[in-house]
Amino acid sequence: MPHNRHVAIVDDESSVRESLALLLSTAQIDSRTFASAEDYLAFPVNDAACIILDNQLPGLSGVGLLKHIAATAQDTAVILITGHGDVPTAVSAMKCGAFDFVEKPLDPEALLFTVEEALARTGQARDHNAQAEQFRGRLALLTQREHEVFVLMIEGLPTKLIARQLGITTRTTEHHRAAVMHKLRARTGSHLVRMALSYGLTAGEQSGGG
Repeated sequence: MPHNRHVAIVDDESSVRESLALLLSTAQIDSRTFASAEDYLAFPVNDAACIILDNQLPGLSGVGLLKHIAATAQDTAVILITGHGDVPTAVSAMKCGAFDFVEKPLDPEALLFTVEEALARTGQARDHNAQAEQFRGRLALLTQREHEVFVLMIEGLPTKLIARQLGITTRTTEHHRAAVMHKLRARTGSHLVRMALSYGLTAGEQSGGG
């Protein structure tokens, strides 16, 4: 499935908004424009993968909006537009979570390249988040005993030690291990550990099922 290619443009100059929308359309990138940070907050684009944001906005500044976006939509990449001599502000913005910044006058080719990079990164992040949610959903299907076995498996314990620690037979442990592998769609023990680590799961993060 192709990554979301929807960009929000926030700039108080209508000519800039129109030219940016036209530029993005040449690369088959959909866009929606806003004249201020307040307009964006009133009508947010929930599926926007990238936001091109002018720092010099009336009312709430671009950096102010950036901070709000960074706190509420971590998988949305923000590209900040800055004026000449405003680079220190842009660098501070990147520390606040901006993906990149571009200086005026805008270089169309360079901006498109940056947008494509931002869309790719956001797409990867959203794919990863979706996979993590799917993994957590499968994890919730484990019984209490299977979850206990899972926790010990990702700690690297072999079957005999898992059986000893849980006070069950090796044969029963093997049965639970097979169920864990099947339900979590893990190819090998190392694959199981890799998924748990990749999706930010700690050994005791989730309680088992019934």
